[in-house]
Amino acid sequence: MNILDRYIFRTVASATAVALLVLLLLEFFLNLLMELESVGKGNYGFVEVIRYLLLIQPQHIYELFPMALLVGGLLGMGALAGGSELIVMRAAGLSLIRLTSSALQAGLLLSLLVLAIGEFIAPPLEQAAREQRAAAKSENLEIRSGRGFWARDGDYFIHVRAVLPGVRLVDIHVFKIHPEDARLEMVTVAQGARYVEDRWLLEGVQRSMLNGDSVQTEALTQLKVVSAINPQILDVLAANPDDLSIRDLWIYVNYLENNGLDAQDYWLVLWRKLLAPLAYMAMLVIAMPFVFGPNRSGGAGQRLLIGLLLGLLFFLLNYLLGNIVLLYGLPPLVGAGLPTLLFMGAGLVALRRLR
Repeated sequence: MNILDRYIFRTVASATAVALLVLLLLEFFLNLLMELESVGKGNYGFVEVIRYLLLIQPQHIYELFPMALLVGGLLGMGALAGGSELIVMRAAGLSLIRLTSSALQAGLLLSLLVLAIGEFIAPPLEQAAREQRAAAKSENLEIRSGRGFWARDGDYFIHVRAVLPGVRLVDIHVFKIHPEDARLEMVTVAQGARYVEDRWLLEGVQRSMLNGDSVQTEALTQLKVVSAINPQILDVLAANPDDLSIRDLWIYVNYLENNGLDAQDYWLVLWRKLLAPLAYMAMLVIAMPFVFGPNRSGGAGQRLLIGLLLGLLFFLLNYLLGNIVLLYGLPPLVGAGLPTLLFMGAGLVALRRLR
């Protein structure tokens, strides 16, 4: 990286950091207003609200970074254009592609840092934030909007109403289905369960075995069960797929496919995360024609508006194409990569026309 690359890196990085800080403060304020409505429930006070909001900030950094990078690229490179520095660089023989590649280097380094935050820091802090908030409110950590969750483990279909902090399950129903004729063989109901030594320990168990017209029922104080569903799978179930790390998504995708369940939604999110660096670069590429074009002398307000509109367009395109691809049964990779390719292609075509 030469002097020019370092100079452009500092310019883009500083503008991106300012844009990200503004977006984070705005979202922090909006979330604070929402969380204040819950103050007073159990032990959930103002201090707990601030702790919760601070713990989820790494996840917000990961989510808001694409918009911040787009706005930062427009403002940073736009400031160079407004000060005629880009004209001097081009007069020195540097092409638009060369200047764009310098901006992309800055974007790539920032992207790798943010991706590391999204992969290793944000998911555990997000999980800890949810658990601490649930504990402070004296509530169960309910999954799927309070309806609990369904899972499959071979011939067993499992429903869990809620999960307590510390990986304790509440109100479990286990249905065993005969693999040949899909006949219900056994129903197990447990008041609670906890994970001990690589297996689940069910407590307050009532088990009913169906054999033709007869039903045999037994009550057990405890019952140890070996299952493919472990605490890591539960963390995945309790979280929004967009909040999960690549590792957790990969684990859950394999779990779903091994149990014959539909994993297309999770494949789409997984591919989006894997292709995130390319998407970030596309955001910068689509911004460069507005920097080098005939309107490069426009003010910061104009560039900010352009950045917000482009970011909104990418978000809508990403959402719509992803759902359309899943609706028509196309590979999730298409839905994850097509918006990025469209933005990247449009930006390169526009840059080529400027040459």
